Amino acid sequence: MSLEKIWIDVASPQAQDMEKLAGAIRSSTTIARLLLQRGIASFDEAKLFFNPGKDGLHPPMLMKNMDKAVEKIRETMNAGGLIRFYGDYDVDGTTSASMMYWHFRRHLNYETVDYYTPDRYKEGYGVSEIGIEHAVDSGVELLITLDCGIKDKAALTLAAMKGLPVIVCDHHRPGSTLPPSLAILNPKQSDCPYPYKELSGCGVGFKLLMALNQELGLGEKGLDEALQFAAVSTCCDIVEMKGENRCITALGLQGLNTNPLPGFKIMKERSGKERDFKVEDVVFILGPRINAAGRISHAHGAIELLTAQENDDRLEEWWQAIQEHNASRRVLDQQITREALQELDSPDLRAKKSTVVFRPTWHKGVVGIVASRLVERYYRPTIVLTESQGVLTGSARTSGNFDVYEALLACSDLLTKFGGHTHAAGLSLLPEQLPAFQSEFERVVENLIKPEDQQPGIKIDAILPPNLINRRFFQVLERMEPCGPANLSPVFRSGMVQAIPESVKILKEEHLKLVLKETDAEGNPLTAIGFGMAELAPLVAGEAWFELAFSLSENSWNGTSSLQLMIKDIKARP
Repeated sequence: MSLEKIWIDVASPQAQDMEKLAGAIRSSTTIARLLLQRGIASFDEAKLFFNPGKDGLHPPMLMKNMDKAVEKIRETMNAGGLIRFYGDYDVDGTTSASMMYWHFRRHLNYETVDYYTPDRYKEGYGVSEIGIEHAVDSGVELLITLDCGIKDKAALTLAAMKGLPVIVCDHHRPGSTLPPSLAILNPKQSDCPYPYKELSGCGVGFKLLMALNQELGLGEKGLDEALQFAAVSTCCDIVEMKGENRCITALGLQGLNTNPLPGFKIMKERSGKERDFKVEDVVFILGPRINAAGRISHAHGAIELLTAQENDDRLEEWWQAIQEHNASRRVLDQQITREALQELDSPDLRAKKSTVVFRPTWHKGVVGIVASRLVERYYRPTIVLTESQGVLTGSARTSGNFDVYEALLACSDLLTKFGGHTHAAGLSLLPEQLPAFQSEFERVVENLIKPEDQQPGIKIDAILPPNLINRRFFQVLERMEPCGPANLSPVFRSGMVQAIPESVKILKEEHLKLVLKETDAEGNPLTAIGFGMAELAPLVAGEAWFELAFSLSENSWNGTSSLQLMIKDIKARP
């Protein structure tokens, strides 16, 4: 049984402000309300919001150390030196390494490049000393880290001792001391003047390519293709979907849908989706498959697919390998989630404010996914650990807006390594420190967590009765894409409605589907579907009155399309 969700009505703007903006943009007050809730208050701001594009990309040379990085890359290229792209093994890292490798070879005509991703099981996340030794032995003359490096002081100190120049491209929070390097590109550095701070790791790499193109006099050559990688990264790394990230994503999705690179093309074609890809398709279709290579085998498999040429004979082989890895990932995910839930099957553990579970046999590649599953079930900061080469290692996920990175920072004296974001992080510790860490993490969470971060909530943007829904309204909503964190797809409440009794169905024993008695503004029936909500079927049975929390979507089937309600939650009439 899932936890009951709190419905949180987002504060309504002033009526006169909604009417003024609605008149300026020639739209409904509901649309004006949605925009004002997102900080869009004028015609000009709405124009930029509805048309995210190149005008929203900031000059790359504003980023601290960008001039040093570009100068060193030019110097190395002029000397014909080997440049290696070191990307982490998740979607952000693999798209970053793929983007750089593709752009240098295809658009800069520089082929003395290669890539490297750490082995999840032998090296762990981030830049490893093994990776540095391998670079030195391979004759690498410039190492560019992507989506990693900012917390890898030991490895980069080794690189400095070996005389290996390193450019760090990262977006994770810096620690109190920075690693030695030739240049660090990270807008989260306290003294970096770059105006947008929330780029993905691949987004930082994209800014480096922009600057390099400018320095080489290449203008925008190949940047439309680079944006495809950056968009996938931005969607899958769950960074905020505002400002420059929205522009990167919108431009990248345009490329993915009109002229996808071969690796993306085969993934899209085999997905069976008839319509253009949106953020949710990237997150749930492309992301898991790209991730699966690094989870189950090695991230090199994903890079091989993502950098393949159209006529490469091995394209199908790499696609099949990715599919097999993803199938294995699903099985492991289900098995370990069941075992983790068994670990929590005691009143004492369920009463805690945090979850820290460990089994040495759990597969290292899926503990992050399992942590997310446990958050869905118990809604509290969660860490899932396994054992690898004598060290406990795992992933942390959070509930609400609780900052799990800060919680780990408070426990850092018990950890050998950690890094990440507010909502997700990775960590390692020695086995003998586990009891102390479990106790300290629980103490920190208990002291810092707020009540609203302990129960799942749904933010409701506005009341939208069915008879106000029409195709034109939906088309305006679509222009609010791309949506994601900090710009979520609008969620509405329906007011009291009823279902046609015979329409209520359970699909595949877990999904709820129904048709409302109420029609849309044009008299069309409205179907509503709730994935994983079969347990709520009694609330809508017979002649029951209920209220839906929902978002609007379009259902395409056999060449026809219709509007449908995507159920977020159901509440019975009190």
